[in-house]
Amino acid sequence: MSDEAKPAPSAFLAEHLARKGPEELDKMQATIDLARQLLASGEVEPYADGHNLFELPPYPWEVSEAAIDLPRCIFLGTVSDLATGTGHTVYFAAGLARDEDEFRRQLAAHIGHTLANGATVKAGLGNFPFSKTLISHPLRQKLQKFDEGRNAPASFFYLGQWHENRS
Repeated sequence: MSDEAKPAPSAFLAEHLARKGPEELDKMQATIDLARQLLASGEVEPYADGHNLFELPPYPWEVSEAAIDLPRCIFLGTVSDLATGTGHTVYFAAGLARDEDEFRRQLAAHIGHTLANGATVKAGLGNFPFSKTLISHPLRQKLQKFDEGRNAPASFFYLGQWHENRS
């Protein structure tokens, strides 16, 4: 490969590896040398498109078609994130969406796709975990109007977070 055809190195990755020290650089270089040998010998072939085991496929709600024919209504969602050493966080969200998939996409923008996928989601303002704690009475009244289509904004998303650390 000529110098002109070589891909540019990742400055971010180079800095990260440099911070790990010379031993880590030697380990990475040995790993790359072994990978080149495996490719050259034909023992290993590159992944075919879509077959990389290290790339997780998207969740169905991430790739579903938008339901533009449905009216927007209020969806509620809640998910718990319990991390050892950092405490327990509960996320509660309310938003205008046409379906559950659209709401999960909105939620993922704020808390990531893994937590959004694990969230309990439902349409409407009925009884829902943490809704009485994290939605004030005035906000509930406003959401009720949005849910009924009265003076609803083009977009609305509310995220409440409760965190506890008992360390």
